[in-house]
Amino acid sequence: MSITVQTAPASATKRVESFLPATFLERGVAVPFTTPQLNGARARPGERRSLELIIPNLSGGRGVYIVAMSQITDFCPLTINDRRLADAVANLRGVTPETIRHLAREVAGEGLAGLGAAAAAARALQDDEVARLRTNFDLLINLVRQTEPKDEEPVQPEKARPLDLEYRGKRAVRRMAGRLRRPPDTIAAALEQLAEVFKGVGVRCNARVHRELETLKCVRQDIAKYSQNTPGTNASQAQVIMASADLTIMLVTGALADARALADNIRMLLENWLGDPTPTMQILARPDWLLDGWNRICGLWDAVPNREETLAEMAALVPVIPREADAWLSYRTDHMIDVPQYRSTVVRQFEDWRTGVTVADLISRNESLLERSL
Repeated sequence: MSITVQTAPASATKRVESFLPATFLERGVAVPFTTPQLNGARARPGERRSLELIIPNLSGGRGVYIVAMSQITDFCPLTINDRRLADAVANLRGVTPETIRHLAREVAGEGLAGLGAAAAAARALQDDEVARLRTNFDLLINLVRQTEPKDEEPVQPEKARPLDLEYRGKRAVRRMAGRLRRPPDTIAAALEQLAEVFKGVGVRCNARVHRELETLKCVRQDIAKYSQNTPGTNASQAQVIMASADLTIMLVTGALADARALADNIRMLLENWLGDPTPTMQILARPDWLLDGWNRICGLWDAVPNREETLAEMAALVPVIPREADAWLSYRTDHMIDVPQYRSTVVRQFEDWRTGVTVADLISRNESLLERSL
């Protein structure tokens, strides 16, 4: 028995044939929904300060659907987890990869997407706290190094005993406070704030962004090996994924180096932060914007054993690189990654149109993907 894929009424959605966003905010932020119809959905600011979702074409062709966040339940039925997540996203004032990641962990922690996702959310929060503390320590080490005169101390700060390092750290803060003509408490607070925004990129040690980049590199290599022995449509889809991955890897590598370089000059970093933190936050956020959406794509490669189905779905989720990325480099990328059209297929009752897998199984699989990507 075959059925027709249902879409939302015209009042709730509009279709865009060609979606080539100029900025990352226009492209939107990937939201890790578990509802199959919302695979690849991205949230972005809409009209009158409301939010809207950009959803890949349900028919498998080109273009996207744009749905008001307030009308998402008219578009398709949601899982309990996604109802809670959609409500939380709708109340956001600023949509960024960081804010969506925080909300996804918060909602998953309630157990609505399964115990595995709840446990993964708890681990992610613990990892974030460890990363923040490590980053704060590393920033303090840099501050001590850059404020102590040569040969003032015989022991390197990272090898100093805790009490000695505490004394040297406080002395470094006082010295920097004098140079910047700020109270020592202001400098100490700024270091805490910088640790929060640096925790994803790291200062002296690799952090979350580096791990995500390495995962993308590994998946890209696996797909390259697979595509060498796969002719036809699969090879074409593999090429789309690899081309986008190559561009993303190049951009993230450069953006990550730029972000970490900010900590090489602590005085300038603190001075800029205390004057206007926005430029620093924008530079530190660039790797997140570039990697946004790839966690789910990489998770699919490991989660779905059928490579033919996996490549088709992965290719559909490949994010377009907005032209805004050109401003982040000293040269033009001249690449816009397009999404291939799907082959026509017959949809059977309770099956997903892309894979033929039952919707219940897809929800379970998506909960597993959520667990992997938190």
